[in-house]
Amino acid sequence: MHMLLLSAIALSTSPAPSAFADADVIAAEEKLPRDHPQAIRCKRLSVTGSLARRERICKTNAEWLAIREQQQDDARDLVVRSRAGIDCGAPGGAGC
Repeated sequence: MHMLLLSAIALSTSPAPSAFADADVIAAEEKLPRDHPQAIRCKRLSVTGSLARRERICKTNAEWLAIREQQQDDARDLVVRSRAGIDCGAPGGAGC
């Protein structure tokens, strides 16, 4: 049950395609070290609803870190709320 909910959170917070053009990515990658927060890193992510299609998403290391932290916070919130027995759909759902 929890894995299904965590999967739903991961999908709902998945990153949107970036506006970086391929030429911009190549130019930016040549100037900064790979571990620099402003260095652009591209990942190939599965497209929701497709078994084989993958999409290339490019973001800075700092943006990827922010996305990862937000997803971890969302998952942590879900676990804490489920342990506390809070029903967000009920009236007075404790501010969900």
